[in-house]
Amino acid sequence: MRRALHLTLRRAALVLMVAFTSPALAGTAEDPSELTLTWEGARVWLPDAPTEANGVQALKDARGSAVVLYAHGCDGLSRITDETAGFLAKAGLVVIAPDSFSRAEKPVSCIAARQEGSLHRRVLAWRQAELTHALEHLHAIPALRGLPVVLMGHSEGGIAVATWTGLPVAARIIEGWTCHAGWPEYRGLNAPQDEPVLTLVGEADPWFLLPVLQGDCGAFMAGHARAQSVVYRAPHYLHRRHWLSHDSKVQTMILDFIATSLPKP
Repeated sequence: MRRALHLTLRRAALVLMVAFTSPALAGTAEDPSELTLTWEGARVWLPDAPTEANGVQALKDARGSAVVLYAHGCDGLSRITDETAGFLAKAGLVVIAPDSFSRAEKPVSCIAARQEGSLHRRVLAWRQAELTHALEHLHAIPALRGLPVVLMGHSEGGIAVATWTGLPVAARIIEGWTCHAGWPEYRGLNAPQDEPVLTLVGEADPWFLLPVLQGDCGAFMAGHARAQSVVYRAPHYLHRRHWLSHDSKVQTMILDFIATSLPKP
């Protein structure tokens, strides 16, 4: 109990620190030059080279059954991004992951090693703007025009995918997020009710120990005929994990979900 209180107070102090230092950065969320950096710094994986990360220039000749636009977690492009993109690309999907850390101005939003988040409240709007910017670019690439786009995100990226509103997409996959939060703009699910949604979370995920963060996205799926919330509970080994899609069965579930969500030719 004492440790939980200490963590709560420390997080509150860090949030206040960011709140006092961030006004100068308030306009950068949708700054075109900043968004261009996140696009140009993106990693791309193609079905014919699923283990090789490319730059966005590789998209001009891309071929695949669909595109997955992937939003990384709060600590940026990582092993999680690479391995997730790898199994998706092996299944015939084009994967692109914009790099939020390519921004010239990028405040810290978490300390991943200590599982501390909520250090930069405005980061959600930044991540949403990055998704919108990337989608606009994807739709302008002749090789990808007409291909369905699936949004997928992990952790902070999952929050962005859950709360994002914008151009129509084929489906959303939200990994490592509960859809519950104290800040109202972080809470809930903004997908249209006819849009397929798959959410994945461990019941005892150590990132979500505070009561305000506990639960799962199923609480916001009323009326969503094509939405599914998967919660891993004890004794399943994933019940305490934040990264779930390294598991082969979870990968199969994700690929099956994408296959059933894509429009029939």
